[in-house]
Parts: sequence; structure tokens; C-alpha cells
Amino acid sequence: MTLSINRFHCLVFHQVAKHEHRSGNTSELPEEVDILKLINVTAKDPGVSLVEGPINNYPAYKFRLPYGNVALANSTTVTNAMSKASGFTVVFLYRQQKNNLGTLLSINSPGRLTPWFQLGSNSRTGLLSLKYRIDTSSRLYQAEWNLPIHHRKSPLAAWTWISVSADYSTSTLRLDLDCLPSKCELLGSHSENSHISIPQDSLVYFRQEPGRKKKFLGSMQVAKVLPYVVTERLWSCLHISEHSAPQHRKPII
Repeated sequence: MTLSINRFHCLVFHQVAKHEHRSGNTSELPEEVDILKLINVTAKDPGVSLVEGPINNYPAYKFRLPYGNVALANSTTVTNAMSKASGFTVVFLYRQQKNNLGTLLSINSPGRLTPWFQLGSNSRTGLLSLKYRIDTSSRLYQAEWNLPIHHRKSPLAAWTWISVSADYSTSTLRLDLDCLPSKCELLGSHSENSHISIPQDSLVYFRQEPGRKKKFLGSMQVAKVLPYVVTERLWSCLHISEHSAPQHRKPII
């Protein structure tokens, strides 16, 4: 059973919406777990090529068929980062192929298709979806957000910046998406001390679900897990608004 959860704008947004916001460089973050480095991807892999991404002097990779990797060999590095008492953050910077239903990250027990945590992007329907389980319930919870519409015919404008944090001190999920207002979701059953369940023996799947399903096709420059909660946007925006002019809807590079 999948349950939806209540949505509201984060209070932080109301304090910074009219100001330029700078929080650092997503190419290097403290204590980061860099998934692209963990899988040791190179342009020599079949189905992989180097492309230009929004972050200068930082590698970006295009994934296409027949590329397909199985679960990460060192999954515990990721699951440990997602098992901190205060919470965690996942960060992605990607450009998705049209009409692709792709999984960005999926955490599953061995032999199980139902995830503990799964973040997916659907360029056909324009939705970003998150599925997860909490330790106080056996239910599968789900949140969905609209992906931004790209109005400029520019390769760099088609990249999407995403940060999702699970904050256990406030029992909320926080989403930052490009230069749109931050959004928060109440976590799970809204009960105090709820944590997203990430068993230590879980397998971590990047760009797909178990069984090589829902493969992400497109380009990616950032795919990271942070063992802490991020309460600020990790990229710079001139304006944070639902109604910004087209030239202000993307982060500043």
C-alpha cells in the first residue's frame, strides 16, 4: 500500500525567497559519498560518454543502452551515510532523455523488489517521485513533485538540480528543485522519532531498480549522498520563485 503525505512550503523559503542564495559548490561537499566515483564509471565503459555539464571542470557522463550496472559492490558506504540519527541528504544534477521513466537511486533488501528508499524521475509525465519506508510502520509511503519545464532551447538549461533531505529532528522531507521554492513533506505517519528504514544489508541500485528495470537514460554530473541534513539550497539562484522569468529559473553557474 502506498500512502501520500501532507505538503507545505518550508518556513526557510519565506525568509530567503527574494534574495540571491549561495550555499557552496556541489562538486565538493563535506563528508560526501560520491556514487559516480564508487561505481568507477569512465567514458571507456560501453554505453557511456563524456559530456559537458553545468559545473565547469567537473566530469559529466551520458548513460545510454547497453550500459547497465548491478547493485553497488560497496553498498554499505551509501547505507551508512543514510542511517545517521539526524537524517541525510541526496543530491543529483542530471539531464534526462525524453519519455524516460528512470530510477535515480533505489535501496532494496536482497531478493526484494519493494524498496526501502527509491527516488525516480519521469520525463514523460514530468514527475519526480520518492518512495520510502519508516521504522514505525510497514507501509510504503510516496511523495511526488512536478519537475520544472525547460523553456530555453539550450543543452545546459535542460539540466535539473535536485536535493532531498530527511530531517528527523522536524520529521520532514525537504525538496530543493532548481530555483523553485523549497517544499517540505511531513515524514511518514507524522509520529515523532520516525526514521526512514535503511537496513545495513540492503543493496544500492544506481540508475535502475532491481532486475534492471526503469533504467535512467540521459546525462549525470552529480549523484551524492550526504550523512547530514541540508537546510539550505546547494546552488545559487538570482530569484527563488514559482513565477521567475525564464532566464532566472535555473541556478547560476
